[in-house]
Amino acid sequence: MNKKYRYISLFCGCGGFDLGMEIDEFECIGAFDINKLVVSVYNKNIANVAQVFDLSRDFNFKHSDLDVILSGAPCQGFSTAGKRNLHDPRNSLFLRAVEIVLQQKPKVFIAENVSGILSGQHKIKYMDVAISLLESSGYKTSLSVVDCRNLGMAQMRKRAILIAWNTGKKFNLPDPVGRPMTIREAIGDISGGIDNHEPSTCRAIGVQSVIAKRIRPGQKLSNVRSGKRSVHTWDIPEVYGKTCKKERDVLEAILRIRRKERIRDWGDADPVSLESLKQYLGYDPIKTVCKLKEKGFIKNKDEKIDLTNTFNGKYRRLCWDEQSLTVDTRFGSPILFLHPTEDRAYTVREAARLQGFPDCFTFEGPLKAQYEMVGNAVPPPLAAFICRCIVNLLS
Repeated sequence: MNKKYRYISLFCGCGGFDLGMEIDEFECIGAFDINKLVVSVYNKNIANVAQVFDLSRDFNFKHSDLDVILSGAPCQGFSTAGKRNLHDPRNSLFLRAVEIVLQQKPKVFIAENVSGILSGQHKIKYMDVAISLLESSGYKTSLSVVDCRNLGMAQMRKRAILIAWNTGKKFNLPDPVGRPMTIREAIGDISGGIDNHEPSTCRAIGVQSVIAKRIRPGQKLSNVRSGKRSVHTWDIPEVYGKTCKKERDVLEAILRIRRKERIRDWGDADPVSLESLKQYLGYDPIKTVCKLKEKGFIKNKDEKIDLTNTFNGKYRRLCWDEQSLTVDTRFGSPILFLHPTEDRAYTVREAARLQGFPDCFTFEGPLKAQYEMVGNAVPPPLAAFICRCIVNLLS
């Protein structure tokens, strides 16, 4: 029997990274995460090797023949979908994994994170430092961005992949070339009786249901974008109140001006002056503006006016024959994501399918925690692709 390559998994989560490593050549000898529930799910689905451990503390794991270390360190502080806080305490865990690598000295190190870690100060403070530490300790490095659609997945998800090795070989992660799967192909055949698939738990109810019924596939509720893909709050009078044509003209004008006449060099748009609005419309809109303030559609801001609801993209209804947006921890909320044809969000199983988990992989715990496990996971197909590519580094 051929020798198996041994690896440990840092910030293992529920085991998406490790599930992709489940080929004959690899054996996990240790997995670590601070979350007790995800460790339990890992041990039930992968192998009984995961343990609850705070990796920010001293790491005393010892093994004389360690081939690979995986790291799925938290991404929230790097993500463009969040606040992107440069000093989020979780960001330091990316470098903590590098410290453990320098201590353990594996032949290969693989770190996955959001592509946001490759831009601005986040790249300088974290990724560049990680590469410098590894290279100064004798490792060669390769940094890539992989689009999961090219792995045949039904999801628009780009991930930064850092690979470091000290085996003296040449290596570059190849670009995957595959046909993206559609949402229909990924989840269209799911029916009752399958684990983690309970549509009743994520249905839009009350006002959510009224709004959802007005959103067609490919559309979203957004006051800050125009075009056929955006439904505005003033298009749903039964929820947000009635408006006349003149009022809608003023709202549409503010929508356009706020992105065109910029004041700040950051953010998506700026409040609008009454003078700019007057010039754009060709008449004085002050009476209409006052009515719209009373109705709650616009507000005063910094001696100017702006739309009240400036969110960009709630109630996003995805299309059957396209790819999903990035599956994140909020995929169970109908306020954010809508099923292509039903007025509900995605079940845990549907989200897991979009992430590339097989149906035999089951999740447990509170629903919120299950969605977090799925959204935070490294997609198994991405892990499997990387795994196949690094075998030659070890052989």
